[in-house]
Amino acid sequence: MQSLTDARYSTIADFLDAANNELVSPQNKQYRDNYLHHEDRGSWYGAKCKTGADVQKLLRDGWADGRAKYETMRDRIDTSNLIPVDRRRRLTRTDMGDDVDMQAIYRGDLDRAWTVARRTRVTGPQQITILANMVCSGVDDADTLFWRGVAAVALADRLESAGYNIRLVVGFGGENDDGIKTSCRITVKDFGMPLDISSVTSVIMPGFFRAIGHGWLAGHQKGRWCGGGIAVKQCIADKGEIVLSHAVNSRDSAVKWAKETIESLNNWEAA
Repeated sequence: MQSLTDARYSTIADFLDAANNELVSPQNKQYRDNYLHHEDRGSWYGAKCKTGADVQKLLRDGWADGRAKYETMRDRIDTSNLIPVDRRRRLTRTDMGDDVDMQAIYRGDLDRAWTVARRTRVTGPQQITILANMVCSGVDDADTLFWRGVAAVALADRLESAGYNIRLVVGFGGENDDGIKTSCRITVKDFGMPLDISSVTSVIMPGFFRAIGHGWLAGHQKGRWCGGGIAVKQCIADKGEIVLSHAVNSRDSAVKWAKETIESLNNWEAA
């Protein structure tokens, strides 16, 4: 069982298994099962889901309406001038440098006898991780999480089309009423893997966190859980990740974020 304070799941299936089957404190079983299966929460889950069972069914079958909206927004994101650039240091042969090749000296190739590590701009795949922080206030409309997820998936899709190698991670984090910090990250698409139906659905469907995430929280809480969720904060982000969080809460802010992120990639220079 993973830690409440820094949980990391490598697949959606692993996270669903943990949410449905792991229980630290038996006294929280009812809270967990209510979120995951039974309790009718009206429009709070979004996607016409009323219970956690509805949410999990859509994860298995795919959410056609949500996917159509995502594809419409994806097509509005222009990546035609985006060229992935690999800026790693590579060994370059020169007439002066860090290491000498004596065989080159003996051959008389003095202009290429030394090697030095230089940062060169080479067109090619560059690995990028997009982390979507899928937590928002309980009073916010479900569309807040929907558009944040759409922004993450649409950008991942477009960047891959432009030649980048993308990992897509969703997460949630905050503190409970006892001040215990929570961070949970789920890799929904790893490098080299396709954006399949379950990957897309898990990111754009608000109930992924509001139902399954809350069920996971209840199941991993030590001691009696109040059922009130967590404060709206951020899961742990690793160095270099593109973080998508609270600034994206609508269609317009989703498009704006995607365009600004593309511009920053075009202008980015490694230190």
